[in-house]
Amino acid sequence: MRKYFIPWVSLCLLLPDWANAQQVHISHCLRACPTVSHQGNEVALHHLYAASIAPQTGSVEWVAYRVLPDSVGVASLLPRYWLEDELLDAEVRLQISLPAANFVQPDLSGAQDREYRISEVQLVSEDRGRLAPLTSFAGTPYWAELNLLSNMSALPQPLRVGAWSGLDQAINELAALGPTLYVVTGPITADDDRDTDTKGNGIGFFKAVSDGENVATFLFDVGLPPHTHFCAQLSRLETVESAVSLTLFPGIESRQGRELISLLGCGNR
Repeated sequence: MRKYFIPWVSLCLLLPDWANAQQVHISHCLRACPTVSHQGNEVALHHLYAASIAPQTGSVEWVAYRVLPDSVGVASLLPRYWLEDELLDAEVRLQISLPAANFVQPDLSGAQDREYRISEVQLVSEDRGRLAPLTSFAGTPYWAELNLLSNMSALPQPLRVGAWSGLDQAINELAALGPTLYVVTGPITADDDRDTDTKGNGIGFFKAVSDGENVATFLFDVGLPPHTHFCAQLSRLETVESAVSLTLFPGIESRQGRELISLLGCGNR
């Protein structure tokens, strides 16, 4: 049985206080998912990822996922379209679809598969990207989940096709060799205010990778040119957690691991 056929759930948890809630084990997270920085966040759990959404703005706070050897695949021919995340409350879905995101509803009346695409929306702006990449899960039957709006953030195209994509590829190549990699990623907002609408005030993005013992963390400025190498964006776990006011890997004593950093291709950094 392929390794990605592991019991997962698809549901939405409304977490008024994550730290005081009953313990919930989620396979996408290492030991435990990141803390939720504000009360009232919704956490959507899908087969491939978990996402924390701020209901006030509809902005993604973090996305957590794990990359397995058999989950990685070729995504070049996979359809890229956006779908509403129907696990989320209707008001939260509305916040995600506010004008800053420039959504339009396509005319599917003539599409043969229209009954399967009733929640599809289209983006006018190109500066939108997937926090959990299609390439990490193209080998699974659940890849279409990564087109959900709960996996979307305002990733500028130069960053998305440059350093961000390079790190995703490095993660996939390492995971294909055998180790399970846990990833937590999301936006960084101005003034360390997680209630800020990141669709307009995002200043960067973070990505933290763990092999279960060691951690490699990266910070990306929104203005990075496409030729920037992801290794130049290495940071420290403490720095990232301070920037986003979150504990990314709660319950473990993670440390910045030189071996993991080297395996990701940044050994000389």
